[in-house]
Amino acid sequence: MGLAHPPQARAASFPSRPITIIVGSEAGSSPDVLARLVASDMGAALHQSIIVENKPGATGAIGAGYVASARPDGYTLLMGTVSNIALSPLSRTVHYKSGDFTVVSPVASVPLVLVTAYGANVHDLAGIKALAAKQPQGMAYSSPGIGGPQHLAGLLLQKALGLNLLHVPYKSGGAAVLAVASGETQLTFAGVSAAMPFIHSKKVAPVFVTATARLQSLPQVPTAKEFGMPDLLVDNWHGLFAPHGLPEPVRQVLAAAVHKALENPKVQEKFTALGAAVDLRSPDDYVGFVSAETKRWAQVVHENHISF
Repeated sequence: MGLAHPPQARAASFPSRPITIIVGSEAGSSPDVLARLVASDMGAALHQSIIVENKPGATGAIGAGYVASARPDGYTLLMGTVSNIALSPLSRTVHYKSGDFTVVSPVASVPLVLVTAYGANVHDLAGIKALAAKQPQGMAYSSPGIGGPQHLAGLLLQKALGLNLLHVPYKSGGAAVLAVASGETQLTFAGVSAAMPFIHSKKVAPVFVTATARLQSLPQVPTAKEFGMPDLLVDNWHGLFAPHGLPEPVRQVLAAAVHKALENPKVQEKFTALGAAVDLRSPDDYVGFVSAETKRWAQVVHENHISF
């Protein structure tokens, strides 16, 4: 029995209706803003509407689970992040795996910035150690939740400096930064977009970024590598994913549209303002990167006996 619509025909007519990008976090979050920036240019390239729909919860796992069970036809996509692609599947309560997705295209590199209260006068590792010495029961650091990149970045810092850190989870990145500004916690690894308003208002001070090079949005802030911690490289990366089984011709059409959007200088400027950088690697290279990141963080979770 022959197929009524063979794969070649489906790819040739794709897309014939609006495409939905699912974001696993609330409106205004970094994944949401980045998805909407890319969706606008993608829609123009594909001559079709791109709808961004928020399904927040469980550090992005609710939205990812929805996409994992959708039809692999290219009309339901996910703005995937290190949280919901690499980390959430390590949880006992999540019922999808990283392999349940097809990589469509990388989108952005989003490193973190370590911040402390502005009045703490911390500028380097010696300052962090001095701050820790004032907290004999353990220096508290906040994050948007257990098992996220901000939480795990704290574990890497603890190992690198031999400190005793106490993890205090909050409901969002903004709340985690506010905790530092108000003195509830002593430091946090924050997304640049969440931290920037607090940095500008001098409520928190940046110490270093978890990127391979200094950020255009924070050029005066050193990298962890400059402080002698080359392993403290944490990227809350964002990429576009589809359910497993997406036809290759459809993937190529979508990937080309994303790439065209990311080459737009106006899109690049807006990404930079958010503390992100467009990721122009090929989808094939990104497959290897996502695989390596998944293995890396699984090892960190295992070594630190994290259960979430």
